Amino acid sequence: MRSLVLGRPFGVAIELHWSFILLVLFILFSALAEGIESMLSTAMLFFFLFMSVILHELTHSIVSINRGISVQRIVLLPIGGVAVAEEIPENPRDEFLISVSGPIFNFSVVIAVILIVTFLPSFFPWHLLSSKTTAADIDRAFLYYPFFTLLYVNLMLGSFNLFLPALPMDGGRVLRSLLSMKMGTVKATRIVTTISAVIAIILFMVSFALQSIILMVIAVFIFFGSREEARFIEAKSSLAKINLKSLINKKPLIIESTQPIGSAIRHMLSKKKFACLVDFGSGKYGVLDLENLPEKINFLEPVSSYAFFPEPISIDMPPNKIFEKFMTKGYALVPIFDSGVLVGVISQSAIEQAYREMRIKERISSLIESKSN
Repeated sequence: MRSLVLGRPFGVAIELHWSFILLVLFILFSALAEGIESMLSTAMLFFFLFMSVILHELTHSIVSINRGISVQRIVLLPIGGVAVAEEIPENPRDEFLISVSGPIFNFSVVIAVILIVTFLPSFFPWHLLSSKTTAADIDRAFLYYPFFTLLYVNLMLGSFNLFLPALPMDGGRVLRSLLSMKMGTVKATRIVTTISAVIAIILFMVSFALQSIILMVIAVFIFFGSREEARFIEAKSSLAKINLKSLINKKPLIIESTQPIGSAIRHMLSKKKFACLVDFGSGKYGVLDLENLPEKINFLEPVSSYAFFPEPISIDMPPNKIFEKFMTKGYALVPIFDSGVLVGVISQSAIEQAYREMRIKERISSLIESKSN
């Protein structure tokens, strides 16, 4: 089941993940059991949350693009939005500015709403400031006072993202960027990942006490998301020490773009290859990846109909940068060029193997050093 593409503002695809749709439908039908007013109130809350999350992530994306970091897409998940960029900012200042931009947008909306309702008091439920306010009163306010719903959603979204110092939330990225200025990204990531694990465990226990499925999902997302980001940063650091030329396969499998896809697949499988280069002529090469073929294909169509063109990689590009592109774009392999001439390919498996070898060497060196001390 694929994500639904809602649009491409500023060239950034906004995708609605199927799990988000299922969660919203589940909550709406659950609210309907309490009455039509409850369901409409919940729908209004989700509408403003949906729009605020999109604009929050779009703000991140605009600042990223402004700092020279390309953003591929924004994926809307049950726990919020995730902007998928081509790289993690290496400059701590860039990461700080990108991370705080989303919450700043939310707090700007809060300030704007406060100013508006100050001059238009009848559009805001001031009676909620009373100590006798009930949950039902707040629920009705979501439906009948849009300004209140807008303020509530953006205050919660901005505060939760900024003041929770856990990766991959904005607060965790802000904390990492500040620590990175003093101790470097790798060490800062390790510290914030430990903090994230503690926060995730606390949230998980609280979710049981409050019987909150959403809080439980967020706790799991933080725990595994922070660990994955730590692994990513560690891998980038290790791969920076590797000689790129040692990873190049100088005799890759290359097929003609005019060859029927059916015969190309049979040829690749006979060679035990799941991805290969496609020669379009005039020094232009695409990639055919069997894992990413569509569900329905016409075996008589040419390979050119199913190939894609990865970003050209220069032999001068550092290995850790290439690894980052594999991770963010999902490449199986990429062609490597030297002064515009093809010299071979680097596969994801070669990158991963090099990383494993580097990690083993680092671990053995650490054990030898600790034993000698």
